[in-house]
Amino acid sequence: MKKICKLMLIAAVIIAASVSSIAGDLVFDVCQGYYFGIKLPYRKAISNGDGNGKYAFVIYLHGGSSKGNDNNKQLAEKGIDSIANYILRHNEKAVFVVPQCPSDKSWGGPMLSVLKGLIDDHMQAADMDHNRIYIFGGSMGGTGTWSMLSAYPGLFTSAMPVAGNPSQCIADNVVKTPIFTVMGTADRIMSVQVTSDFISLLNSLGGETMFETEDGWSYETTCVQSYTDQRIGWVMAHIKGEDGVESVRSEKAVCCTEYYALNGCRSDAPHNGIYVVKRLFTDGSLEARLEYFDQKLAICHSFLLSL
Repeated sequence: MKKICKLMLIAAVIIAASVSSIAGDLVFDVCQGYYFGIKLPYRKAISNGDGNGKYAFVIYLHGGSSKGNDNNKQLAEKGIDSIANYILRHNEKAVFVVPQCPSDKSWGGPMLSVLKGLIDDHMQAADMDHNRIYIFGGSMGGTGTWSMLSAYPGLFTSAMPVAGNPSQCIADNVVKTPIFTVMGTADRIMSVQVTSDFISLLNSLGGETMFETEDGWSYETTCVQSYTDQRIGWVMAHIKGEDGVESVRSEKAVCCTEYYALNGCRSDAPHNGIYVVKRLFTDGSLEARLEYFDQKLAICHSFLLSL
């Protein structure tokens, strides 16, 4: 009974903090840039994390249905929510950028230079960590992610292309970046076999890859459900070491996450409310936290529990 009362008291503190403070918000500001004569609208959010160290740079490339110039449609993609939630709940110090591709273009050709210009603009700041540049993308954005790895070998720390097509990429360039890719077996638009063959080629060249196929997932389902904590955590656990060698961060990196309701029952990844989260780290340690998350306000408060 005392333990339940303690949990309820902490929960009350969390809710009160969420009302009185917006310091933990991940709000996407409206921005735009001009690169090589092309106007690029984009959204940018900043997470201060625990306040220590420099900012990682995270970029997400949307799918074809989100093209335009309203600088809003691209935020509807579920992958962005998953990555933003991960950044908040894991106290990552990061700048998260989501550009919008013009209606008459795709994430290829001249847009690769435009994206590079956007990244270079942000990486000029003294408080940006050049050893932690991550790229994600789904559908057209998945193909664009592959293309960026091919066009700019070694630029990114790691990457997660989802439901994309790497067939036009140069394997000798792409192999320089650790990759986690996901495909659905029921995808009728992007070829699982093409991706599988390319991953095999990367592996033969000594690349670091993770390739998972989801049985029965359609193209749409793959783009929505692929961005799990485990997969995002794998990507963001990487950091460039000396001489540009990729390695997993020596500090604790999450390798497994479980969620529980306050009554002790296992639950799916939360969208709103109060819950207990248990995380297993790559060093074998275990951590439990009581967390309150408000998806609408993008607020997350977390308290460490003693095990």
